[in-house]
Amino acid sequence: MKRNSCKVFPFIFATIIFCVFTFTTLIAAGAVDEGTNGNSAIIQALAKLFYIFRFPTHTLFFNFMDGRFFFLGLGINCLFYGFIIERIVSVFSKRN
Repeated sequence: MKRNSCKVFPFIFATIIFCVFTFTTLIAAGAVDEGTNGNSAIIQALAKLFYIFRFPTHTLFFNFMDGRFFFLGLGINCLFYGFIIERIVSVFSKRN
């Protein structure tokens, strides 16, 4: 079986994009929770998307995700999603 190496540029690009989306949805979820500017349909949709972006670490290790570990968990999620997207891009680029 041939070993595929991880391409750095797509990984970093996807990770940065997921970090932007994650922290945008975090701010929207905070706005909805606090009741400030959470009446818009776009803000409501972004707040619901936060549950998707926080998935692996905050769902599996909910009891430990407080304080500084909250943002560490979000960073790990961004790296995880960046790696998954990089692998998907790698598989589809090998096909063509």
